[in-house]
Amino acid sequence: MDDRYLELDFYPFGSRCLSLSLPMSRGTDIWLLQRWLNRVSSLQGSWYLEPVPEDGVLNNRVLQGIRRLAKYLMLWQPWQICDISYSIFGQLSGRFLSAGNAFGARPLVPGDEGHDVWVLQNRLVGANRRLALILGRVPDGIYDLRTARMVRVFQRESQPLFPRLRVTGHVFADTFLAVWDRTIFGGRELQVGDRGLDVLSLQELLLAMGYPVELSGIFDTQLKQALSVWQRERGLPVTGRFTALEYWRLGLERGY
Repeated sequence: MDDRYLELDFYPFGSRCLSLSLPMSRGTDIWLLQRWLNRVSSLQGSWYLEPVPEDGVLNNRVLQGIRRLAKYLMLWQPWQICDISYSIFGQLSGRFLSAGNAFGARPLVPGDEGHDVWVLQNRLVGANRRLALILGRVPDGIYDLRTARMVRVFQRESQPLFPRLRVTGHVFADTFLAVWDRTIFGGRELQVGDRGLDVLSLQELLLAMGYPVELSGIFDTQLKQALSVWQRERGLPVTGRFTALEYWRLGLERGY
């Protein structure tokens, strides 16, 4: 990984609106947008976005990439990067954050509780079986010793990509960046009508398990039906929605 991100000021992902009217906008939030735009084709091969430099500097290619991605998702996108833009990447902010702290708005340490802790737990348990087993329960928004242990394991395993990441069991700027970079879903519950790369990732996982879904990035009735079958086969409540219970249960199936 290019270490240029270390030279950028830290801005929590989704914490500010961005437009070309702001001269030389730079920051880690732009760097994360650039990295995910460059990964879109690996999630959906038929979607083409022009590659962008991962330098953390806002330019017209970044704005055009997000507008094109929104078009694939049939989602309205204004001529700036704002809360609706970040929701495409599974990050709730602004009008989409109904209550609690946005994920990344404050450091997280043992003893904390709230929506942002819940997001942290969801993102990690959905990543792989080992982390889901360490937490050992459905995410509940309580930063206890199990959550701290799960964070330490994630930090240790992320060091090859983020060499300066500290293994502390606490979540500060360096760990937030690693979580946003390495996980795409977990920031919200998913239901019919939702659109974004987190929905696309869920479709990709279900398709790999043999369920008939289209890689559209749109939570439609086809995805709801496939998810309902997945829930029924595992003895879960059949809701057709993807909640903390499903993040944890899917994490247990994802291998290490």
